[in-house]
Amino acid sequence: MMKHGVVAILVAVCLLPLRLLAAEPLTLGEAMALAVERNPDIQVARGEERISHNRVNIGNAGLLPTVSLAGTATWQDNERASQTSSGTFSEFTSNSAQVKASYTLFDGFGNIYTFRKLKSGGRLGSLQARNDIEAVLLELSDAYYRTAKASEDLTIAREALDISDERLRRARLRAEYGQSNTVELLSAEVDANSDSIAVRNARLEYSSASRALNTLLDRDVDTPLELSPEVAFDETLTFEKIMEQARAAFAGYLIALEQVRQAGYDHAIARSDYFPEFDLQFSYGYSSTAEGFDIGLDDSSESMSASLSMNYPIFSGWKRSIARQNARIATQNSELLARKAELELERLVADTWEAYQNSLGNLEFQQTALKTAELNFERTGELYKLGQVTTTSFREAQINLVQARRDRAQARYDARMFELRLLRLAGMLVISM
Repeated sequence: MMKHGVVAILVAVCLLPLRLLAAEPLTLGEAMALAVERNPDIQVARGEERISHNRVNIGNAGLLPTVSLAGTATWQDNERASQTSSGTFSEFTSNSAQVKASYTLFDGFGNIYTFRKLKSGGRLGSLQARNDIEAVLLELSDAYYRTAKASEDLTIAREALDISDERLRRARLRAEYGQSNTVELLSAEVDANSDSIAVRNARLEYSSASRALNTLLDRDVDTPLELSPEVAFDETLTFEKIMEQARAAFAGYLIALEQVRQAGYDHAIARSDYFPEFDLQFSYGYSSTAEGFDIGLDDSSESMSASLSMNYPIFSGWKRSIARQNARIATQNSELLARKAELELERLVADTWEAYQNSLGNLEFQQTALKTAELNFERTGELYKLGQVTTTSFREAQINLVQARRDRAQARYDARMFELRLLRLAGMLVISM
């Protein structure tokens, strides 16, 4: 997977159909596919990945020769003694053109380790890009379900207001016919006003959540949204499966392991300074000298040279020793951080799994509580119409129903977000969509 970079990881998402017509709900998978194409943070992450891969070149490691073209033209106006009886002024122009090439034959394998470090840097760039993209997609998922929850809350609030408005209408009719007292009418008005405020607040929350989601999708913040409230859970997930795949695929942990390799290559590069360096130089060119001002290579002479040089620093003020010691310490530090990252990963998987199981249990409980609240409201409503329960009891049943519906929706989306966090830890967040 890492050989082909983040783009290959995202193919499954990008192939999802984008049904963005207003009449069709936007699913989470479609929102992710749209974000992959348009979200600025994701585009930056993919650009940084391309930069890291562009650096993986043998030329950047010094494994290719350097070739340069040099040319000079020098004009001189010199007064000199002439062998004739009168003095003369002579002008001379010296011209040369050369092709020079140099190549490091051996530098203690420093260039070899440098190239390996560059390749490791390419892998590290892909991991960091994937980690950043997954973070954005997780943020997008949270914004998506926050908007879906706000939409449900708005629907619930409106339905509660409809019930209160109907109750107020009935109270006014009863008051007109002298069948209810003032307290009952005032209570109905207070409850209707309270539910009106709840609708306004729910509408405000929905607007804010919608703008946040549209921002992550990089489109106009007021673009209308219709989301799919359906939530399906993966019943095949197990703790052992998540833990095993997290060690093999979680980008945050793999970054720590790759940094250990990077530190090891730095240590090897530092050791290479203790070896002599052999360089090969070659030049080929033309040169000429002409009287007067004459830029050109007429009547030029050809020259060619080659040399092999060896350089071995005997003493560098302990710079090599200090660099090697620091590289060794950096390697040890990276290994300690990798071990810490492994423990953090195990803790994170365990905590998230436990929270996921707890949220599924809460969801089951909330679904049962909702059925109870619906049944209680239905029976209380029938008794209220018959005048056998007070308005207080009816209002309490209504509030319990509204709260149960909200709690069930919150539990459903909470469980889904914990599942998405588990999928990210297992490296399956994108491909699961």
